[in-house]
Amino acid sequence: MKNRVFIGDAMMAAFLGFVLVLLLTKHSGLGISPDSIYYLSAADSLVAGKGLYQFDDKPFIMFPFFYPSFLAFLQGVLHLSLLKGGVYLNACLFGAVIYMSGWMLAKWKVTPWLRWLLLLLMALSPSLLEIYTMLWSETLFIMEIMLGIFIARKYFLETNYKNLFFIIIITAIILVTRLAGLAFAGTIGLLILMNHDLKWGTKIKHSIIYGCCSLLPLVLNLLRNSWVSDTLTGNRQKGTTPFLNNLEYYGTVLSSWLPFSEYTSKHSMIVAFIFLVTVFILFVYRWWQKKEHNYYEKITVAFTIVYSVFMLITATISRYETINNRLLSPFFIPCLFTLSFYVVGALKSIQHKLSYSIIKIIIIIIGLATLGDYAQKDFASYQENSQGGIGGYTEDDWMFSETIAYLKKDSSFWGKGQPVYSNASHAVYFFTKQHLSILPERKYQNLVKEFTQSPQLWLIWFKNEDNPEILNLEEIKGIKNLELLKEFKDGYIFQCTSK
Repeated sequence: MKNRVFIGDAMMAAFLGFVLVLLLTKHSGLGISPDSIYYLSAADSLVAGKGLYQFDDKPFIMFPFFYPSFLAFLQGVLHLSLLKGGVYLNACLFGAVIYMSGWMLAKWKVTPWLRWLLLLLMALSPSLLEIYTMLWSETLFIMEIMLGIFIARKYFLETNYKNLFFIIIITAIILVTRLAGLAFAGTIGLLILMNHDLKWGTKIKHSIIYGCCSLLPLVLNLLRNSWVSDTLTGNRQKGTTPFLNNLEYYGTVLSSWLPFSEYTSKHSMIVAFIFLVTVFILFVYRWWQKKEHNYYEKITVAFTIVYSVFMLITATISRYETINNRLLSPFFIPCLFTLSFYVVGALKSIQHKLSYSIIKIIIIIIGLATLGDYAQKDFASYQENSQGGIGGYTEDDWMFSETIAYLKKDSSFWGKGQPVYSNASHAVYFFTKQHLSILPERKYQNLVKEFTQSPQLWLIWFKNEDNPEILNLEEIKGIKNLELLKEFKDGYIFQCTSK
């Protein structure tokens, strides 16, 4: 009966999360970023029967194939409009994640006050709401991770080939949704090898089968990328951010999840170091003592460690966006479970009733303070979103752009045999569905050369779009003759010819 009541509580928390997503996206729908355009254009291409190609008519290779395939299925088979129905899709995914987490907590048998606290922290989490108000692959990836943790527990409780098959399937899906899924695969592989209940022969056999089979779809995806583009995941550069800087960025995000974030964020590197070292030591100690290896909390602790280390290392050796909430959001709930697991463990070790009650009250106060902080941030986001929409191509600045309005009416720039370039090509595709080229970044000399050698082209330039990596207008004037065809408040349209 208690579990049934709690599942009802989980449903209420899931409904709260569902409603919050709808409220935050009420003004203009989901936020659309450049990454969203890659997914949308690849989905459009699949629906049109052209295969995995993106808005610039080049193969879709920067991300794995599953999320755009998922979007294409919703569009082509279920006839769901991603721009109108995407809000409800994300709200349902968010609700499902909260409900699934509640179901796990029911199995964990946490006390009612802590269960409610955890569920409300998930539903009100600015970290998760940021993800589920955008059209990003993390919306699906987070749900897959939670489903993977559920299946992994079943595998470790009943280690047989049937359950191994299921954990292979979900891991394979996770890996072709986001490359960061390698952290989940590494977590399960590590736990198989650390399993005290299995003989070494079985460990090695299961590890090999698990690794080879779960990685196969991703390997095939990467081979396809290499075949069509000579790169595995597009043009990638070596990292330029030192490890300690990444640790500080990691700590800044972690601090924003914790109570009293305005204070902890000032010491983000210390927060990151203490958190990682403490969790690692406790994890290794409990494994050494053979304590609770096959339960949700143990799996989530291992994932928290492996995912954190994976992000810190990859951000150091490869250059991509600075470690931020979006990149770390897949381990928000596992991190929350990790902290709760150790808090519960510490409480159980207290024998003195008065001490137990005092510490319990302190924990509740800290939890309520965190909820208050989350609610304030959510309300601030609601006010901001209500005024101009979510940052991205659905916010008012883009929706009411003069340049965009003209391009939507006049399609004469396309179909004349001349390439079309823009410093906001993602936005142009989003509003017009016309394919165009991406203005090259100056570090890729082969792409700059291709742009320079084109005898004639159209250039759509937006005044407020600032990307320091791509060729700027002055550099283009140095290599091209620019004839101004149209000028708007927010942009220009040029005819470019070779000098």
